[in-house]
Amino acid sequence: MKQVISVLVENQPGVLNKINGLFSRRGFNIENLAVSVTEDESVSRITMIIDIGHNAVDQLEKQLN
Repeated sequence: MKQVISVLVENQPGVLNKINGLFSRRGFNIENLAVSVTEDESVSRITMIIDIGHNAVDQLEKQLN
């Protein structure tokens, strides 16, 4: 099941790498990735489309927090 996950993160070097590592360690493939700055330039939005089950989304949400 494809899921869209959107995350607000600090706009700093290495943040995308940390999030990518979280998905990589669990064997999840990111099918689509978009990163953009929000109205607050210190915050970025990362939007991803991944193919995982509903239970895994709950687990990822907890770990991203």
